[in-house]
Amino acid sequence: MFVFSPNSAIGRLLLLRTTAIVVQLLMVLAGSFVFYKDINLLPVLIVIAIESVFQLASVYAYRNTYEAAHTGMLLQLLADVVFLTILLSLSGGASNAFVSLLLLPIVIGAVTLPKRFVIVIAVSAIASYGYMFWQMPSGHMHHMNMTEHFAGMLVNFVFSVLVIVFVVMALAKQLQQREKKLATAREKQLKNEQLLALGAAGAQATHQLATPIATLGLLLEEVYEEHPKHPAWQEIQAALTQCKEQLEGFRAQTEYLKNAPSQASIKIGDLLSELKSLAAMQFSTQTITVEVSNQDDLICADPLLIPALLNVIANAARANEQALQSKIQIKSRSEDHFWKLTISDLGAGIEPHKLVKLGHDIVPSEHGLGMALVLSNATLERLQGKMTIENNPQCGSTTRIILPLTKVTI
Repeated sequence: MFVFSPNSAIGRLLLLRTTAIVVQLLMVLAGSFVFYKDINLLPVLIVIAIESVFQLASVYAYRNTYEAAHTGMLLQLLADVVFLTILLSLSGGASNAFVSLLLLPIVIGAVTLPKRFVIVIAVSAIASYGYMFWQMPSGHMHHMNMTEHFAGMLVNFVFSVLVIVFVVMALAKQLQQREKKLATAREKQLKNEQLLALGAAGAQATHQLATPIATLGLLLEEVYEEHPKHPAWQEIQAALTQCKEQLEGFRAQTEYLKNAPSQASIKIGDLLSELKSLAAMQFSTQTITVEVSNQDDLICADPLLIPALLNVIANAARANEQALQSKIQIKSRSEDHFWKLTISDLGAGIEPHKLVKLGHDIVPSEHGLGMALVLSNATLERLQGKMTIENNPQCGSTTRIILPLTKVTI
C-alpha cells in the first residue's frame, strides 16, 4: 500500500520516471534493431537497468510518505540529471537530438522546490551539457562546419535554463500565492457562514426563551404574594434577574450588529475594570485578581470585545469549579505595540488534541461545544487580534490574547 498520491509532487515524478524508462528502452531497441543505428547496446541497457533499480528503490522508500521533503526531491532530480547525462553520452552526447531532455528536471524543480534547490539542479544540468559538449569528437565538430551550430545549441540551452529559473519560477510562485489566498478566503467564508449559523441559532433561542422567562416572572410574583417568607425567593429572584439581563444584553448586541458597528478607542484600564465587575457579578464564587501595567494605553474595541473576554473568563471559572478551585489570574501588559492579556485558571487543563481546535472549530465535550470560544476568537480576529490556549506546567490552562495598540503612553 502506497501513501503518496499520484497527484503529489513525488508521485508525479516517480510516474514520469517510470514512463521515461519504458520510452528509453523502446527507443534504444528501435534505434538498434529497426533503424540500425550504431549504438553500443550493452552499456546503455546496463544504465537503464540501474535506473530501473533506483526507481524501484525510490518507490519503496517513499511508499509511506505522502509528500517528499525538498531535499529528497532535489536528490531525485539530480539522479535524473545523472542518468540522462550517462545515456546521452553513450548515444551521441551533445549532438543527440534529445539533449534538451536535461531541461525537464529543472522545470519540475521550478514548480516544486525553493529557488536555491532549483539553482543547484540548473547548474548541474549546464555542467552536464558542457561536459558532453567538450567531450564531443573533433570529427563531429568539423563535419560540415558544425562547430558554430553545436556552440549555438549550448548557448540556447543555457538561455532556456535561465528562462526556466527566473521566469517559470516567478510564475509558479504567483500561482502558489494566488492559491493560498483563495484557500484563505474560502476558509474565512466557511467560518463566517458557520458563525452566521451560530448567531442565527442563538437569536432563535433567545427569542424562544423570552416568553417563558416573562411568564416565570409573572408566576413568581403571584406565588410570592401567597408565600412571601419562603427562603428560596431571593435566590430564585436573583437567577431570574440574571436571565433577563443576559437576554437584554444579547438583544443589544444583535441591534449593534444590525447597525454596522463602528470601532472606537478605549483605555485598557477602563475595559479591564468593567470586565472585572461583570465577572465578579456572574462568578461570585471565584476570586479574580487583575495585574495591569498599561492601564492608560489605548486599543481599538467594539461592544462585542467585553463579551468575548467574558466568555474566556467563564471557561476559566467552569474549569476551576470542576477542580474545586477559585482563583483566576488576569495579567495585562504592552509589548511591541501590542496589548498582551493572559487569563489563567487552576483547573485540570485541556486535552492536548482539543487545544489546537479550541477557538477555531466546534469541539464537542461533556460541557458544551466550545461555541463561545469560537465566537470570542472571531471577535478578536475582526479587531486584528488573535487568541491562543495552552496548558500550564503544573495545573490549569492559560488563554493568551493579543490586540494591537492604537496609542501607547510613555
